Amino acid sequence: MTFKTFLKKYGNFIFLFLLIFLTIGVIATQVDIREFMTTLSKANLFFIGIGILCVVIFWVIEAYIFLHLFRRTRPEEKFSFAMVITLIGQYYNLVTPGASGGQPLQLLEMTRNNYPVGIGTAVLVQKYALYQIAVVFTALVSMIINWGTLASSSPAAQWLVGIGFLVNSIGVILVMILSMSENVARVIVFSIVRFLCKIRLFKDQEKIMAKAEKYIGDYTIAIEDIKSHKKETAILMLVSVVQILIYFSVNYWIYRSLGMKSASPFFIITMQAILYIGMTFVPLPGGSGGAEVGFALLFGPIYGKVNTSVGLVLWRFITFFFVILFCGAFLAVREFILGRKKLAEPSEENS
Repeated sequence: MTFKTFLKKYGNFIFLFLLIFLTIGVIATQVDIREFMTTLSKANLFFIGIGILCVVIFWVIEAYIFLHLFRRTRPEEKFSFAMVITLIGQYYNLVTPGASGGQPLQLLEMTRNNYPVGIGTAVLVQKYALYQIAVVFTALVSMIINWGTLASSSPAAQWLVGIGFLVNSIGVILVMILSMSENVARVIVFSIVRFLCKIRLFKDQEKIMAKAEKYIGDYTIAIEDIKSHKKETAILMLVSVVQILIYFSVNYWIYRSLGMKSASPFFIITMQAILYIGMTFVPLPGGSGGAEVGFALLFGPIYGKVNTSVGLVLWRFITFFFVILFCGAFLAVREFILGRKKLAEPSEENS
């Protein structure tokens, strides 16, 4: 086995272990280990359990939204399939840089379940649009509400949030432009591609142009579908907002697990929305690096020195490591069962 093959096969697991050791190393240099372990051992397991439950509820709502989108073309679709698609997305979005692996694997699973590529792509685009608009809207409202806190935070935190909000807003702006004029969107996207190729950020202009054209075509079809189901789309948008607020509340339950009560759930959740928008532009699995730095910058003054390190570990465990371990184990067991069924089919036919 070559090094390249080894890295391709086990790269995600290597990165996971490196991230664990890096986190431990950072904590070891910042706080007293005994004090850290004492604080961690006193964490309230009930509140930590609520935090984990919030992640599970987030998955259930995600599957619910997928199910509604699936049933536009396949009314008999089951919730179990929507949940499988959800867990595939959750796992591969966390273990691949820039959350780039989720949608391709979700689309592959849909085609295995006899969904045409066009329909599968439209569903994924609609789901992404709903989620992205909900995230940017929630972050914008949260930034307005907590403007005083942001203004008094460190310049590093302000840059992290500002760049993250800008990057995430670009996708929403393009969706809005596409909903009004496909040609205008095409001119804007192609102009951006030409500029990026001119400054040599991209080399193969024709290849990038072809991808951009496909991107515009996929989004145009999906947006037309959204516009033809306006009432349901509005409901799913509200559901998406509720979904991400539940996910953002994980941080509040960690805060409570450490025995703290002074900050309100509203403040913690809205600050978490700001952190989320700041960490998602980091092109590493799970926003690694940006997530840890952002947590320390935004929640350090709220948690305190020792509690910040403990809170960071618990937050990353629930929203990152727990998700990878649970979804990875589920998908591995599922593939094993499906493999056994395929092996059993020829013998059943012969008998």
